[in-house]
Amino acid sequence: MNKFKCVCLGFSALLAIILTGCDPQIISPIVPSPESRSIHVTGNGSVTGEPDIARLNLGVSVEKETVEEAREAAASAMTAVIDSLKANDIAENDIQTENFSIYPQYDYTEEGRVLRGYRVNNTVSAKVQDLESLSDIIDDATAAGGDIVVVNNIQFMIEDPTPLQAQARALAVKNAEAKAQTLAEASGVTLGKPITITETSHASGPPIAYAEAAEFAADESARSSTPIQAGELTITINVTIVYEIE
Repeated sequence: MNKFKCVCLGFSALLAIILTGCDPQIISPIVPSPESRSIHVTGNGSVTGEPDIARLNLGVSVEKETVEEAREAAASAMTAVIDSLKANDIAENDIQTENFSIYPQYDYTEEGRVLRGYRVNNTVSAKVQDLESLSDIIDDATAAGGDIVVVNNIQFMIEDPTPLQAQARALAVKNAEAKAQTLAEASGVTLGKPITITETSHASGPPIAYAEAAEFAADESARSSTPIQAGELTITINVTIVYEIE
């Protein structure tokens, strides 16, 4: 009886070893994953909207023989610029210093490097919520700061892009579905339900409209309003969808 048990146990162990070494497809039927019968497509949707706010980046840049002279000139001009921004109803917490720097300036001659003076740069960004006043804000700020004022750029934005993003997202999904249906019909198969939906990218920030960096003279007698056009912004959503094939 013991010998019979030993033989059975040995045979069972041998059978397990043989089955382990066999192709898994022999042991169990092949069950394809959903990914193996699927259609991958990318869809995109875009909508346009009018910007309702702008971020103005401007400052002062001045060179003098000494650090103190350059700093004093820059401080005086920047104070006037900030006062001008506030006078145009820009809140103090919407004005932020973005850069302040002091660098020595050199001339290079045959005798070597010669210190020419020092340059001070001071820039701020201002959030403008009334776009109709943007031209006056720029004109007043440049007039207040004088010849050392520099306007770096203007960034137009949509303060709450969520509704436009939702519209673009819906269009992107429809675009992807149309592509998948076309592929399915051309291939002679039936399009199934989506397996996965991934938003691969979206316009988190609208395009930037740059104003040319320039120095402005405060000549009130010849002053004309600076033309500013906000235009439209485009928000784009991209999605990748995997559909199963029925």
